[in-house]
Amino acid sequence: MSKSDFILELKDLRTYFPVRKFLQKKFVKAVDGVSFQVRRGETVGLVGESGCGKSTIGRTIMRFHNPTGGRIIFDGDDITACDMKPYRKRMQMVFQDPYSSLDPRMTVGDIVGEPLDIQYPNMSKAERHDRILEQIHLVGLNSEQLSRFPHEFSGGQRQRISIARAMVIKPEFMVLDEPVSALDVSIQAQIINMLMDLQERMGQAFLFIAHDLAVVRHISKQVVVMYLGHVMEINESEDLYRHPLHPYTQALLSAIPVPDPNTSRARKREVLVGDVPSPIDPPKGCVFCTRCKYATEVCREQAPQIEDVGGGHLVACHHFREI
Repeated sequence: MSKSDFILELKDLRTYFPVRKFLQKKFVKAVDGVSFQVRRGETVGLVGESGCGKSTIGRTIMRFHNPTGGRIIFDGDDITACDMKPYRKRMQMVFQDPYSSLDPRMTVGDIVGEPLDIQYPNMSKAERHDRILEQIHLVGLNSEQLSRFPHEFSGGQRQRISIARAMVIKPEFMVLDEPVSALDVSIQAQIINMLMDLQERMGQAFLFIAHDLAVVRHISKQVVVMYLGHVMEINESEDLYRHPLHPYTQALLSAIPVPDPNTSRARKREVLVGDVPSPIDPPKGCVFCTRCKYATEVCREQAPQIEDVGGGHLVACHHFREI
């Protein structure tokens, strides 16, 4: 597969944050050796529990955090340490909290139009106005709302404004950092369906970061499972949900609620025990060994390498064949 088939490639990406511990300088290893790819026009879901490094990956891709090591390849160009201004119009981010990411002193028209002012300063006023109206209508809002301020909208409407702001310059790639986690279930469905429709219309690629595994299954072509800064498993969405190999993935999927109480009671639950290791002092071997019921001495001493077990299904586990 040629480089042009991937809009984004991460190669051994590492993002560490310095901290002081007992007068010693140490590092929180928020992202530690992550590698995966995003194809053009497709959605990759990034899942894992809180603190596993999902949002840090998104912010590092956008270079809000500078990576400690590894490489970020965007459309064949290494953007790990380069000036990001030429790439801002091609890659955008939607944040988890729409209210804190919108300037309360700006109207919706100004918020959505600001990226155009920065990236296309020579755009005529008429063209700018038409582009804003087009994008506002695409996300399900109307022209009468352009003069309103963020506090006058509901949470779902504010998230639509955030998405319109990111999409108005027609980027090729978007990081969606838990864009529906703060919304009601009915509003979540509206936003997810809107994103899928916009992706079909405009052909963007998404990195969709989320906790809700049911939502990720619905929107994603491929899923990356993370734990404590490391990738545990990568596979096509439907195959991963039917045949998870890593014990952590199995535990995550077993926690998905089932509407039918009889089915729910009959399900086998994978309950994790043990403590989550410190990201400052992670285990020498597999980072999941402190909570894994299959862990052996080799797991505690040697970190597993992620390997392809067939059909592009990648897993990092010493004993997945025995599970």
